[in-house]
Amino acid sequence: MLQILLKHDVKALQAFVAIVECRGISAAQARLNMSQSAISTHLAHLETSLGMSLCQRGRGGFELTRAGEQLYHACLRLLQATQEFHHDMQGIKQQCKRLSGVLRLCMVDHMPDRFTTVLAELIRQTYRHHPDLQLVADIRSPQEIETAIATREMDLGIGYFAQPLKNLRYHPVLQETQCIYCHRDHPAARDPDLNVAKLEQDYAWVRRGYLLSPSLSQLNPQQLTATAYHMEVTLLFILAGSHIGFLPRDYAAPLVDEGTLTALLPDETAYQVEHMAVFRPENDARIEWVLSQLQSLLAA
Repeated sequence: MLQILLKHDVKALQAFVAIVECRGISAAQARLNMSQSAISTHLAHLETSLGMSLCQRGRGGFELTRAGEQLYHACLRLLQATQEFHHDMQGIKQQCKRLSGVLRLCMVDHMPDRFTTVLAELIRQTYRHHPDLQLVADIRSPQEIETAIATREMDLGIGYFAQPLKNLRYHPVLQETQCIYCHRDHPAARDPDLNVAKLEQDYAWVRRGYLLSPSLSQLNPQQLTATAYHMEVTLLFILAGSHIGFLPRDYAAPLVDEGTLTALLPDETAYQVEHMAVFRPENDARIEWVLSQLQSLLAA
């Protein structure tokens, strides 16, 4: 049966569906924009090929046979699958179009290790599948990234953005956990009675040089005596033993494992950061492809 049906083109099956839904050949003419004889030919061809009567036509009106009713429902499923196939093929064709030009990327100075691994794979796939596409990459603060995207200096940015701009689009990429750390010789590391109040009031902090949303952490440090615009500089102040501050958990993990850094009250003070991709609200096949690949790789 399947081999027989595959010999018929989609138009014949569409004609049969129209006949059924319009309750007759004459009524189906307007919908199909076909002559009555052409529609009748399609129907007769189907009945002959399948060796069965699909409908009864006459003075009593139009009625489907049992076989016709079964074929009608099968046609609906087939036509739906055909539409989905066509949609998928259009997407494949779009993705297979060779991308070209220069795509300018910028991101914050430290991203989770998993993202770095994924980004390396993304770069490999980009040059493998789209050799005419060149990538330019830079490291900037979140505010600098947004400005560069808005002014068309850069095309795609990735990082944490506290107050999204209305003229840009943002797409979630991944989450990262931030914890408070100090050097192993810092007084907080040896305080058996350490609590949140002490962290806020008794110790000097190194703060981020860019804007953070107040909703991320409820802490209110009283001694903000150092400012760092890059993660490496934040770590430098913490390693000096003079300050405590937030670092990404995976970034600090090797130093914690070797005993150089100590996490302070992580169960009470850690928070999640949502890293986002930012780009201009205009169609760009290169950005769409990069985001699609990035999402697939991160989900793997």
